[in-house]
Amino acid sequence: MQPGSSDHGGLKEAIWWPVNKLPARSCTVFLLFLFLLVGALVTLRVLDYNTVFGDGPRIPNNEIPEKAQERIEVPFNCTAFNLRGICPTILPTNVTKDPGRQSPPTCPEYFRWIHEDLRPWSRTGISRDMVERAKTTAHFRLVVMNGKAYVERYHRAYQTRDVFTLWGILQLLRRYPGKVPDLELMFDLEDRPYIKSRDFSGPNAPSPPALFKYCADDESLDIVFPDWSFWGWPEVNIKPWGPLLKDFAKGKNKTKWMAKTPYAHWRGNPDVSPSRQDLLKCNVSRKKDWNARLYRQDWVQESRNGFKESDLTKQCTHR
Repeated sequence: MQPGSSDHGGLKEAIWWPVNKLPARSCTVFLLFLFLLVGALVTLRVLDYNTVFGDGPRIPNNEIPEKAQERIEVPFNCTAFNLRGICPTILPTNVTKDPGRQSPPTCPEYFRWIHEDLRPWSRTGISRDMVERAKTTAHFRLVVMNGKAYVERYHRAYQTRDVFTLWGILQLLRRYPGKVPDLELMFDLEDRPYIKSRDFSGPNAPSPPALFKYCADDESLDIVFPDWSFWGWPEVNIKPWGPLLKDFAKGKNKTKWMAKTPYAHWRGNPDVSPSRQDLLKCNVSRKKDWNARLYRQDWVQESRNGFKESDLTKQCTHR
């Protein structure tokens, strides 16, 4: 057995020598180690004090705060069900910035699509004539001047699409008071693109009109409106994204993950788009199962039945 250890059943266990029995050389090494340890602790203490109270470098705190900073709210007393249809005409022109929020060093990757959608007018710019020619199919004209929104309606939109589109724009003016520049645009609320690129190609082709929509494709020049949320669709009993997200959080936990149906799930009206009709070809058949379950939605029948089969929060049953 080696000195300084004990053997119990083949296992060696370290033994601490008493200090008063240590040799002179070992005692010197022990005291030197103790002195260095105390010095290191004192140095760390001083560095921490300088970091907090002095001019020393600040170490970023990666800990998650227990309570998030309250979101800055701007007064805005206009509800979606205001019967008079009148909102306050006076809004704050500026808002106090959040000191704890830093601006990103670069724009998000999807910002490049702004330049791509505006590429047809990159050399000529958008003239008054280009805006006015979009009036033929536009549902409304939007003008923002000095932080206020002005609307001129041309065609009646399907259900309340125009109401909730304008509601989103009002939210933008509310969220960034005094920061939205003056602008004027034409807005079309139909489902399909309208400005075909083939009509504006060639050496003597006219310049395309500037028309904003919620959709576009590779064969069209419609400008996709950069909407940032979903503001609700009461006709089909769909809530705005804020409360809907909370309902999703509850609905997804009603069925455990492994108990959910292991198929891709889609439910909707396939008659509004050729791509949706192609999607139905991927449904299960006698010859092929693409691991997808696709359902045709009859919104007229759903409205009669109280939308029992279209509650989005009750469809978190697939994985």
